[in-house]
Amino acid sequence: MDPFVRPATPDDLDAVAALLHGKMDPKIPAERWRRLMTYGWLADKPDLGRVVDWDGRIGGFVGMVLSDRSIDGRTERIVDVSSWYLEKELRGRGLGAGLMQSVLADPTRTYCTMTPSPLRMHIFRGVGFEVLDDRRVTWTRSGAAPALAVQREVAAIRDAVGPVERRLLDDHAGLGVAWVLASHGGAHCLFAFSVVRKGEGVETWDLLYTGDRGFLARHGQALADSLLPAAAPAALVADGRFVDGASPGGVAEPLGTPRLYRSPRLAPHQIDHLYNELQLLELKLG
Repeated sequence: MDPFVRPATPDDLDAVAALLHGKMDPKIPAERWRRLMTYGWLADKPDLGRVVDWDGRIGGFVGMVLSDRSIDGRTERIVDVSSWYLEKELRGRGLGAGLMQSVLADPTRTYCTMTPSPLRMHIFRGVGFEVLDDRRVTWTRSGAAPALAVQREVAAIRDAVGPVERRLLDDHAGLGVAWVLASHGGAHCLFAFSVVRKGEGVETWDLLYTGDRGFLARHGQALADSLLPAAAPAALVADGRFVDGASPGGVAEPLGTPRLYRSPRLAPHQIDHLYNELQLLELKLG
């Protein structure tokens, strides 16, 4: 039987994890690849991705990590397109394009990819993806005394925020997200970070979510002074769409590879870095 594209099912879980671990990235354990189809924040998953069925075995896969987000008072379904892989023997037959066309079949959804391969940029652009972000802003410590009050204890943060942000905390429990509630002059803002080491051991606080882009623009430097260690190289980094206006102390620079999205309703600033492969696969933002 000729190979064909079909929806992934729970029965494909082990085979997909074995394919991605064995062929796409062996540094990521198979049990972590399984998270692309077993994440806990959406109990009823209408899509687990697409596979290429090759005489009863899995010869290709595109992951679809779904979330239902409350944005401007309405629920928006966002799909993180992840882990697009096709066996070498199957390439050149249109199956890769078939996988992607099937993934993008619902025009009411918002699709995004935060870690696109530079080699596939033209493919994504060819199916309607636009630039979500192509720059980032970086702050390092200024040496000034911290001017913000910050709370990093999740239980205390959970008691202080509303139901929408409380759900963010609950859905990402155990996934390595660092939460911070910053306060200044009676204003409060929730932030989510991925804290990793990059380059020459630089402790990097990559912003995943902010509840107030204006707060970040005004207080980005103070936030860096409050969070970054004084005795080691460190940086706080945010994609440009998270910063509403000029931010004193922040240095803007282009992203090496733009992030991409396709959406019928959402603007770039409404799409963050939560609920996707970054948490599930423990990836670093580029």
